[in-house]
Amino acid sequence: MENELVKVGIFWAIPDKISGQLLLEFNKRYLATDGDSNGFINYPYSHFEVWNNEVKGLGDDCYKYPRGRVIYDLSTRKHRIFADKCVAQSTIDDVVECFEIGEYDLLYDEHYVCNKCQRSEERLARERSEIGELKYEILRGKDTIGGNLIEISYGDTRLLVDFGRALDGGDKLSELERKVIATEYDAVILTHYHTDHAGLIRYKNDCKFYMGKGTRNILSAESDYNGEQMPSSVATFINGKPFKVGNILITPYLCDHSAFDSYMLLFEAGGKSLLYTGDFRFHGRKSSDALLKQLPKNVDTLIYEGTNVGRDVETISERELEDKLVEVMRKNKKPVFVLQSGTNIDRLVSVYRASKRAGRKLYEDNYTALVANAAGGSIPRPDVFDDVFAFTPRRLCGKRYDMFAEIENRIGTNQICESDNPFTMIVRPSMLEYIEKLDKKICLLGSTLVYSMWNGYKHDVNTSRFLEGIRDMSIEIVDLHTSGHATKNDIEKLKSAVCAKEEVCVHTKPI
Repeated sequence: MENELVKVGIFWAIPDKISGQLLLEFNKRYLATDGDSNGFINYPYSHFEVWNNEVKGLGDDCYKYPRGRVIYDLSTRKHRIFADKCVAQSTIDDVVECFEIGEYDLLYDEHYVCNKCQRSEERLARERSEIGELKYEILRGKDTIGGNLIEISYGDTRLLVDFGRALDGGDKLSELERKVIATEYDAVILTHYHTDHAGLIRYKNDCKFYMGKGTRNILSAESDYNGEQMPSSVATFINGKPFKVGNILITPYLCDHSAFDSYMLLFEAGGKSLLYTGDFRFHGRKSSDALLKQLPKNVDTLIYEGTNVGRDVETISERELEDKLVEVMRKNKKPVFVLQSGTNIDRLVSVYRASKRAGRKLYEDNYTALVANAAGGSIPRPDVFDDVFAFTPRRLCGKRYDMFAEIENRIGTNQICESDNPFTMIVRPSMLEYIEKLDKKICLLGSTLVYSMWNGYKHDVNTSRFLEGIRDMSIEIVDLHTSGHATKNDIEKLKSAVCAKEEVCVHTKPI
């Protein structure tokens, strides 16, 4: 770029009562050969010098307003823009246009801090000295998958984030669980409704619970189904809308997971920030790009889930899984059974869409239908979708019967067996006897069972017995699943987006 002119200089962003944001720029043209000993073309005057000599009529000192400097790096042939962190992107865009900048690096530099930000930093420093830092403690989840229990505190505000049961904990409460249940918290914040993140809520009723609306609806339906009580004080939060508990500001960000109403949570206090991902993935139906743009940048601490860290997990998208399901369902008109979690709403959507494309009706067992109804919206469920029906594999009584009876699109075993329409049926390991009953009436030879769950569940006694019974009926078993959790690449994309100073992995096991 010999003899090429570049613009460098300094600027202020001064709010104007009429026009809002006014950019004052002072610049000087330099030949590229005039670089300094460090290889930069720089403006030779300070903000103070220019303010006193050239800026007229504004009064005040030059440090009152957000400001910055533009230099040129001869080695990279790019501009560098240094600015106070409160300078808006719109002002940066004006700087780029004014200084005729092509490629550039933007660096927020404390050297250019305005008086307002300086006072804010001083206030936060005093506050931190008086009440301490934003702190966290991982009570459980650092070296285990599931059962997350995380404390976050600032001053006298103390939160419990996720309240999960251990996957292998059984029915008896552990000593840690009893201790957490007895501890006083200002609130319990849930990322989603899965048992390993929310399975202990029925044991605590001495504080407020915060969760997404979908999570509340599903947990409430499950509590009714199981004859349990929801916490008496529940508040719901909204994607992207901050709310405050004590001294801590919390912002939820809707993310993709096999639980459809899952959130990442940002905690802010005392000038510090902590982002907790809960469980997430980028290969579901929600846009990962939209989420990554929405998430905060340069957080102090990132606590992320690492279920698949260090594991060779083959991952396909939910849409790819749907296409593979269609192939299975079009192979013949025999019944297709799908063994999946009743709360995996994304998978239920994939199964329904595949069934519709293959010309099949979808039969949901009473529990899955209950969860789908609680999820609401565009989730495939009886009464709202005319090709979705609820059935019960056994006689119901009490509250469960009442809940099933409220569904209009119900179908009985005889109707299922007498129909000529091909169907897809959602099943669970407890339904072996029911499927054996169907086999005696319509002969299931040539039918298919799609196993759409984590492979580790195959070692469970009940699941193992169920699959063995399916084989005895000569029903083909096809494995077709994709993880509800982040892959290694997903995690790296997240890390690059938020640029955390500290990174902590939870919901994982050492390899």
